[in-house]
Amino acid sequence: MIKKFALFVLGSLISSGAGLGAVVLFPASVTPSGATVIVPQTAIERSPALDYVDIIHYKKDFARPSGPSKGGPSCYGFISKGAKLKAIEDIYVNGVNSGMQDSDVLNGTVTSANTWDSETAANIFNSYVPDSDANFDDGASPDGRNEVSFGSYPQEGVIAVTRIWGIFYGPPSGRYIDQFDILFNTAYSWGDAADNAGLMDFQNIATHELGHGVGLADIYDSGCGTVTMYGYSNYGETQKRTLELPDIKGLETLYGT
Repeated sequence: MIKKFALFVLGSLISSGAGLGAVVLFPASVTPSGATVIVPQTAIERSPALDYVDIIHYKKDFARPSGPSKGGPSCYGFISKGAKLKAIEDIYVNGVNSGMQDSDVLNGTVTSANTWDSETAANIFNSYVPDSDANFDDGASPDGRNEVSFGSYPQEGVIAVTRIWGIFYGPPSGRYIDQFDILFNTAYSWGDAADNAGLMDFQNIATHELGHGVGLADIYDSGCGTVTMYGYSNYGETQKRTLELPDIKGLETLYGT
């Protein structure tokens, strides 16, 4: 059984376990009630079975997490040391509400996933399935599928969110990622920023978010601003479509060369 994460008072920090750092909390207005709640920048919930973590990707200069930056000189980090996908995974892709052609969303997802898969001898991803029912699962009710979808998110400045279920505590050899869902925020206009710099580039953000799906953390060190896992993005950006050496090193540390 997986419990939903609790909401905490703004500005407080909680310990989120080995390798995950502090949880930074931000206010958000939830529709349709309009009530203000506190949304974690990174949220972890423990349970006897699977935990889940939400990793939030911000628009550049919109929010800045407090506490020590992940990455340092290495420019890569892990959601939880040793935690990676334990099986070759399918991805279910829902392009509804994206403002893009469904085929472009599917092809962008395939290209982004292959960007990671091609940098390790391990097989990470298998099939890519168009599915208009794919959605962003409630944290307490994962459906066992890796899903890509588009929808609204209640916190301003959030480009996308990846929710990951797995075991993130205990000996690193026993940690793993069971499944993930990615939500792209419909507050932004999505498409191909190489053709229109006024768009949020789907492939750019999808490659970054799938990096979380394979086990890599956000990097906030300004000296690492060119890596794919750098934690901020903006309209017109396409540099995250390809991996930099630190991204590849992080991937190979988890899955092998």
